[in-house]
Amino acid sequence: MVSRIFLLPALIICAAASLSFSQSVLASANGFTFTTNDLSPEGRRIFEQQHKLITEHRRAVFDQWIFAELVAMEAKARNTAPEKLQSEAIAQAAKPTEVQIKAVYDGNRQGIGNRTLEEVRPQIVQYLSREAAEKQLNSLFDSLKAKHKFTPIKDAGLPLKAAELAATIGSRQITVGDFEWANRIELYNYRAGLYEDVRADLESAIHSKLLEAEAKKRGTDAGSVIAAEITNKLKDYSDHERISLEDAFQEKLLRDYAVKFALPVLDPQVLDISADDDPSVGPLIAKVTVVAFVDFQCSACAAFSPLLKNVIAEFGSNARLVVRDYPLTEIHDRAMAAARAGFAARKQGKFFELGEMMYRNQDALDDGSLARYAASLGMNVEQFRTDMASQAAGAEINKDVADGNSYGVSGTPAVFVNGIRLQRLSTRRLRNLIQNALK
Repeated sequence: MVSRIFLLPALIICAAASLSFSQSVLASANGFTFTTNDLSPEGRRIFEQQHKLITEHRRAVFDQWIFAELVAMEAKARNTAPEKLQSEAIAQAAKPTEVQIKAVYDGNRQGIGNRTLEEVRPQIVQYLSREAAEKQLNSLFDSLKAKHKFTPIKDAGLPLKAAELAATIGSRQITVGDFEWANRIELYNYRAGLYEDVRADLESAIHSKLLEAEAKKRGTDAGSVIAAEITNKLKDYSDHERISLEDAFQEKLLRDYAVKFALPVLDPQVLDISADDDPSVGPLIAKVTVVAFVDFQCSACAAFSPLLKNVIAEFGSNARLVVRDYPLTEIHDRAMAAARAGFAARKQGKFFELGEMMYRNQDALDDGSLARYAASLGMNVEQFRTDMASQAAGAEINKDVADGNSYGVSGTPAVFVNGIRLQRLSTRRLRNLIQNALK
């Protein structure tokens, strides 16, 4: 699983098996056939090279997993933590020299443009520091492989039988099944990601062609059709209203032109996602439970939150929304404080109200602003501050993060519908997942 300790570089999670994109016809509609030639260059590249992509990333995730296993073994032997072991290795990385900084600057002048060395120095130093850290981690990896007698047996990037031996660490035998089970979530997510990338690209191509056909049928142009179906129907001009109209129009075109997809549908991976005791909207006995891991300083969370709530509301008492914390503290300096504020607001029955205020004011999440939001919602501000700073708040957030990590969450928003992950942030995809769950 993805953890928050330092990892080897460029280890993108990969799939356990290849997608069976063997057919050239990807979809059909009344009067149209869509093939790989209708995909964008990037979509076609993914489609045509998916076997290679899966193999390469499968090898990478195997290396990542073996590295984590070796670090854990070494940390146990030294009676220390794996994170500390890696931090110590990184601390030995050499600091970037002026010569190195100048060399990177001179070698990238075309991309840097007119910016001076001093203007881009922080980014160059960060790049060189990361490169040096990666070198140290790779050196640690090599030393641990030698010390603990790691021996590769089979190429873990290839589709092998579960019982086949992939490697040994000393006397310990590691089968392909061991590797695939330990990394089953990441392996599936990469496979699903490839499918979603191709599917989204294909849908875009289909929509463009059907829009042209619809315009021709109406005796007008594409812009006029979009105006009639979307622009002229806008009332409050909100993002969620626009996206809802766009989704409705796309669904209409798919129905009217009887679009049928030939892409294979992946069997869903169903996880046991806990709702814990986190804030929720909807009845506990709802047939569908949607669990969303969020970061209140995350712009994508702010954009998707109203869409998520609106789609769930369409299903009335059949659907329930649970919100759990996953503050991305590495990139959002106020994410933890915002999560603590959410905990404190929940204590006074104002979690969702404060959440909306934090989403609307992501550039003002300092302690003073959070207290003002609490006051504006009629909360007891002193109690709010006390609950924010409490050990209970930290424990609750840490549990959410630990659970999220175990489910393969590494970014936000991460949404699960009855244990099935929403692989692409789309109201259409979300609605379809809920509908399928109700069936």
